[in-house]
Formats: sequence, structure tokens, C-alpha cells
Amino acid sequence: MKVGLTFLPTVGPSEEPAHNYYRSCLQLCETADALGFSHVRAVEHYFHEWGGYSPDPVLFLGAVAARTRRVRLVTGAVVPAFQHPVKLAASLSMLDNLSGGRLDAGFGRAFLPSEFEAFGVPMAESRARMQEGVAAVERLWREESFRWDGTFHRFGPLPRLLPVPVQQPGPPVFVAATVSEESFRWAGERGYHLMIIPVVARHERLVELLGIHRAAWQRAGHPGTARLHVSYQCYVAPDAAEARQRAEEHFEHYRSKQLAAYSAWRGVTSDQYPGYEQMEASARDTRFADLLAAGTAIAGDVDEVTEALRHVAKLYPDAEASLHIRYGDIGHDEALRSVTLLGTEVLPRLLAAELSAS
Repeated sequence: MKVGLTFLPTVGPSEEPAHNYYRSCLQLCETADALGFSHVRAVEHYFHEWGGYSPDPVLFLGAVAARTRRVRLVTGAVVPAFQHPVKLAASLSMLDNLSGGRLDAGFGRAFLPSEFEAFGVPMAESRARMQEGVAAVERLWREESFRWDGTFHRFGPLPRLLPVPVQQPGPPVFVAATVSEESFRWAGERGYHLMIIPVVARHERLVELLGIHRAAWQRAGHPGTARLHVSYQCYVAPDAAEARQRAEEHFEHYRSKQLAAYSAWRGVTSDQYPGYEQMEASARDTRFADLLAAGTAIAGDVDEVTEALRHVAKLYPDAEASLHIRYGDIGHDEALRSVTLLGTEVLPRLLAAELSAS
């Protein structure tokens, strides 16, 4: 199984200056690149200390590109609803060039009411804006004399967008999907890869949704099979008991930041996001022990984490695990320890098991 890192900051200025946080994350990315991790992924969020240090994943990944040579760079995800398609297509194409063709372009709808309000975008338009935005970006990557006459943007005819992506006809496109059948079906029809978070939906439901995506992919005649990124919080330590204890302590800090962000849903409902107004209550009732028991978080010593990732590989064959290592108030040294143990101990065991199985 391939393993990468994902970055969703849960820190604020009173705890750590942003420049220190970024320096730490870039060092973790350099280590991950040297140790054989497959990708680095970054989110787009604003304002809240849950995600707010990551308003521009393209900029962050550009810095990662300058410090690495192997890892894929994943926008996980940028939000078309908050950007003009020309600007977004050009920024992503520039990142593809800076990285020598290592970009996986991931897109998402966003879901926090406070972010939509800040950009003056109605939440009711989120799905349509994302679908239109992704379609426009793809065409901007590959067409000359391009004209767009969409619902939300109208422009052109334009000359060929520069720079042209290294990957032709464009970087692989990923879509962040959670529980909506429509999202999984649309992604399959368009030939888009997926990014999922098992903690949001039970495994049995995710299998159904992945089946919907696969069937739509095949009906549309897309070659091969879709790629899949599966996200987990992960903590590794030499001692299993220490790992679980520290992981739980950091999760409590993570959850406090998560609850503050989710409070933006108070008094808000949306047909586009059914049930999201219950997210705060659901997160408040979630305990780390429950996540471990359900297999939607990973914590332990090298043996336990290796076995957990083998289990993930069985649940989601050919998927890449995207591990959130620096969550809650985990500092640089603890995060570096997890990355180093994963790279020097866990990844070689996973590879050896795959080679012996083949």
C-alpha cells in the first residue's frame, strides 16, 4: 500500500506562529519524500483554527515542490466556488510545471457556512459551482481560442492558457466525496479519481458509494480503474500504550478546534448539505477510542500500525492511505517521529508483504 501525508492545520497564533508551522510541515515533507512516501496533500480552509493556516494549498505545495523530488502533490482540495476558473487553472498548471509534472489536482465543494458567507457565495450553489469550475479548468488546460459561457462565469474567447501543464492533456483530477451518491456518480461519469474520509461514513456505506462510482466510470467507458485516497489520523511511537495515550490527548485538542469550526452550522440548514447541521453534536460525542475501535483512526507501535494499514489495504484495495500526522497540538518532534517510524519501519514491511504476496 502507498502512504502519503495530509495537512489540515489545527493550530492558531496563540499556540504557534504560522511561519513556524509551515517550516515544520516542509521539513516533514522533505523527510517523507526521502523515505518513500507517495504523496503530500493539503486542504483549503479559512478563518478557523481548524484548517485556517491552509488558505492556499497551491502555494504550500509549490514550496513542497521546491524541496522534494518524488512525492505527488495533491490539492486536497481546492474550492472552485471561491475562485475564478482562469486563476485556478493557471495556478494549478504552474504548480504542475514547478513540480515537474507531479500534481494531482483535487477539488471539493467546501462545507462551512462561514466560508461561503465570506466569499458571498450561496451554499445552495456549491455543487453546481464545483462542477462548472472543474469542467472549465480542464478545458482551459487543453483548448485554444477558449470561450466559456457558464452559469457563474462567462469569458473568452481566450488564447491558450500559459503555462501549459506538463501532464497532458492535464493533471489527474480528484474529487473529495463524503456521503452524496450524486457526487460519487458524477465523479465516475467524468472519470475523476476520489478522496474519501472513512470517519464520515461507515465502511459498508462507503463500499456502496464506491460501487456507484465504479459503475458510472465503467458505463462512461473510461479506461483502467480509478485511484483512491483514504484519509486517517495516525500516530506512531515505539511504545504502543504511549502512542494510544498521546494520540487521544492530541485528538481532544483537535476536536476542540473542530467543534469551534463546526459551530458555524448553528442555526443553518441547507438542502445541499442534509444533516450537516448535526455535525457539531456528532463531533462532540465522538471519542478517540471509538475511532480506534471502528478502524477510522490509527495509533500504536510499528507492529500495530503496520497491521492497521494492511487492514486498510484489504478494505480498499489499491487505495493510498493519506495520513494526518500533525493533528491537534502535535508538535514537530512528535510528528517527525511518526513520519520517520512510518518511513523506516512500516513502509518496508508493507512493501515486503506485497512482494511476498505477488
